[in-house]
Amino acid sequence: MLDPAVELLDADMDGLSDTRLLCHDYFATGMAVPPGEGLADFLSGLMAVPVRIADLRAAFSDRQLVDRMLTSLLAAGFLHLTGASVPLPDELASLRHVATLKRRAQLRPQVEIDLDAHEPVDDLAARLNNVVRPPDVVLRGARLADHRAVLAQLGQLRMSGAVRLYDCALRTADPACDADICRSLRQLGCAVMVEGVTWPAPSVAIAGLEELTRHCIAVHAQMQADLTILDPAMRERAADWMRAASISGLRLRLDADALPGTEEDFATFFAALDALGDICGDVVVENLPSDEQLLGIAEGAMENEQLSDRAARFRRAYLRHRLPFLKACEGENSWSQTPEAEEKLVRAQEDLLPNQPELLQLQPGSVLVDVCGGLGRVARRLSPLVGDDGLIVSIEMLHFLSARARNFACERGLTNLSFRPGLAQRIPLPDGVADAAVNEWTGAIWELGLGPAMLGEMLRVVRPGGRIAVTHRLVRLPLHHLGQPWVQYDEIYSWIRTAFDRPGLEIVVERIWGQIAPSLIGENASKWRKQYVPGIINPYDFIYEQEADQGPQADIFLTIVAQKQ
Repeated sequence: MLDPAVELLDADMDGLSDTRLLCHDYFATGMAVPPGEGLADFLSGLMAVPVRIADLRAAFSDRQLVDRMLTSLLAAGFLHLTGASVPLPDELASLRHVATLKRRAQLRPQVEIDLDAHEPVDDLAARLNNVVRPPDVVLRGARLADHRAVLAQLGQLRMSGAVRLYDCALRTADPACDADICRSLRQLGCAVMVEGVTWPAPSVAIAGLEELTRHCIAVHAQMQADLTILDPAMRERAADWMRAASISGLRLRLDADALPGTEEDFATFFAALDALGDICGDVVVENLPSDEQLLGIAEGAMENEQLSDRAARFRRAYLRHRLPFLKACEGENSWSQTPEAEEKLVRAQEDLLPNQPELLQLQPGSVLVDVCGGLGRVARRLSPLVGDDGLIVSIEMLHFLSARARNFACERGLTNLSFRPGLAQRIPLPDGVADAAVNEWTGAIWELGLGPAMLGEMLRVVRPGGRIAVTHRLVRLPLHHLGQPWVQYDEIYSWIRTAFDRPGLEIVVERIWGQIAPSLIGENASKWRKQYVPGIINPYDFIYEQEADQGPQADIFLTIVAQKQ
């Protein structure tokens, strides 16, 4: 029987008319139901009352498919093995407890540390290592400056590989600090979340913010937002302050019981949140499920939280709002899902910038900004060029892409990469803090007319004498039929070249380069398909046996490098 908190949704977005989603209100997570005759009916039959497994197998010709779906639903906590009758409340609580334990073993762990408790560093290191995979760490301390020594020691442990962290954030009400503390935070890969900031902007400057952002530490402001978030002028005030203070993101708290309570009111509020994200980049509501929780990657803090009726309806409405969006981000085009597959897109030995570091004038200690960083291939490849004392800040619009890129880097022990959600047209860094900035393979940025704004931001954050590089795949040439190239944007060269034509920027290199395009024949299709929302079955669990265009093809790239005067 499906958990009573599971709901079957229509993915009511363009291109998803035949896709259904399962939404689990208790665990605040979702699963995709691939298009397929009878799948929705199969799931509907598991709702409300228990069904004998033997009857399910007898009703469908493909019994292996039935077993695969049941196993998947059970592992994700969507399905329970019950008796013949509907579970009573106590029985349901017990079933959910078992499901929670099973889920927790698959999810990324979170470790919280109270720095004000002054726990010995050896004990902290033991706690961080006493988990099955690198944890998401939350440090708490009233005053950042009080923890100079422990931050330095933890940073050194991370740099030496003695502890491995997926991510780290320090929550404090007082971020006043100095250069030594910032250096430790960089080594620890730690962002700072400033608590108790006034919505939509503080009336006075916050001590420590300038020092932190000048050292390229990601800073987030935690705010208690109210109904004025519906006012576009108030959202602009928040965005203006974020830009001026180089704040990376907002962490909002909402009192759902103070909101109007209809579904239409909730939809209006979610639209305002989306609009705020569109101008600020990184906006998270802390008492709503995160994207990683919705995608079944991270454990949620609210599974057992007692919510009022209105707060519960508000959260449920958010699940219905956000899950279809995450599914819609997948698209239909081939793209890589793993670093191994991503390496084939542009092979390392043929990639221009990693093999010619003189083009960006990178050296140990350099700071590089990777704009629209995606899954982090560019950042990972350039990581050795800036060394342990350097830093690469990768900016990507979608949270779950930044999360994947961070996980890939963590698996490889890379400690000089910082993955941050953000916008190409609003890079959350101060003026002149980077030695170089790069952007690769983002044709949609130019198609949408955002290319000039992105290049202006890259120019702003790079110091005088620093360099900027933009790379785009111009064309794919079938070598057996050169008269029919695949061209994505006819105007891409003129778009990019025009954007570079501005005062204070001199083009120093224009390079055309390329490679024989990778063949997908023999590859598992899952590695090359955009999949974010986990499915009850994987529709791409097959091996490519042919390609649409047979025969060898060449990808031709353009890279333009310019220097800031």
